[in-house]
Amino acid sequence: MTRRRLLWIGSYTPDSGITGSAAGVQSVWLDTGSGTLAEAELAVPASGPSFVVRSADGQRLYAVNELGEGRVSAFSVTGQRRLADLGGAPTDGSYPCHLLAHPAGRHLIAANYGDGSVSVHPLGPDGVPGKPVQRLTHTGSGPNAERQEGPHAHSVYPAPGGTHLLVVDLGTDELRCFPFDAAADRPAGPQHVAARLAPGSGPRHLAVHSSGHLYVAGELDSRVHVLRFDPAAARAEAVESVPATGAEGDNYPAEIALSADERRLYVANRGADTIATFEVSADGTRVRHLADTPTGGAWPRHFALVDGYVVVANQNSETLTVLAVDPDDGVPRPPHHTFEIPTPVCVLPAQAG
Repeated sequence: MTRRRLLWIGSYTPDSGITGSAAGVQSVWLDTGSGTLAEAELAVPASGPSFVVRSADGQRLYAVNELGEGRVSAFSVTGQRRLADLGGAPTDGSYPCHLLAHPAGRHLIAANYGDGSVSVHPLGPDGVPGKPVQRLTHTGSGPNAERQEGPHAHSVYPAPGGTHLLVVDLGTDELRCFPFDAAADRPAGPQHVAARLAPGSGPRHLAVHSSGHLYVAGELDSRVHVLRFDPAAARAEAVESVPATGAEGDNYPAEIALSADERRLYVANRGADTIATFEVSADGTRVRHLADTPTGGAWPRHFALVDGYVVVANQNSETLTVLAVDPDDGVPRPPHHTFEIPTPVCVLPAQAG
C-alpha cells in the first residue's frame, strides 16, 4: 500500500524581503515508497512565509512573515492539507527569518534578521501569537562590511539542559544565550555571549547533539564549527572547525541537521549546490566529511530528513529534489526525483499519523 507523507513548504512571495513567485505556504505529497513528490497546492495565502514550524500537537503551523515590518502568523490545519489563517502579530523587528515554537507551548520566539533583535510572543488559548512581551537587542559587527555591518539574528534554539535559549547571530559572529522561564510573564532573562566564533564566520544555523555539542554552519566562512556547551555556565567552547564541503569556489552553507541516530550530520551548501554528509563520533566531539551529493537544483536553502529521504528546497531553481539516504553509510544518493514548485525555502513534514 502506498504511504504518503504531507510536507508543508515555506516560500518567498513577490512582497517578501527576498522576492519569490509563491503565493503563500504550500503543501505537497511525498510518496515514501517511491520517493516521488506530487500534487502541490497553495495551503494558505501569506506574505513571505519563509520559515514554518508546527505546534507540538501538529494542529497549528506558525510562520514568520519575512517583511520589512516583520510579523509572525498562526494557521490551523483544516482538512487534509489546507490551512486557515488564525491571525498573527508584529515582531517589532525587521525581516524575521527563523522561529521557535517553545516546547512548553506558551511562546513563539522569532529571530529578526534585519535589525538583529529577538521577539518573544505569548500564545493565547487559541494558539494565536500576541504582540511581543519582550524584544531582546544587542550591538556589534563583524569584519565583512557588506554582511556584518550590525547584528543579524539568524536562528534560535533550545540550549542543551533545557533552561536557556541560544541565538545564532551572523552579523556579530556570536552565539548569544539567555535563560527562559516559560511560566513567567516576561520569560527571557538577561542575555550574554555564550561563544564567539572566528571573525567573519557568519554563523547561520546549528544542530544540537544529545551530548551537548553544537554544530554551527558558518555561512560566510563555509565551515562547520563544533562547540561544547556547558549548561551550568550557559557557555560554549570551540572544539574544532572543518570545511563544509570538499568543493572549490564560493559556498554559503545554510541548513544543518543531525540524523535521528546522531551518527550523521548533513549540511546544505549553496554555491556548491550539494548536501554534505559528515560522520559524527560517538561522543559528539568530532565530525569527518564523507561525501558531497549534488542536490540537482540551485541554491539549496533548506532540507528535511523524512522517512529515509532528504527533501531539499532549491530556492533559485524553484524545485524540490528527493535524495534517498543509503541505509548502509547514511550518505544521500544522487537525486532521483525533481519537482517544480514556486520558490521553496523551507521543508516541514506534517505531523505523522
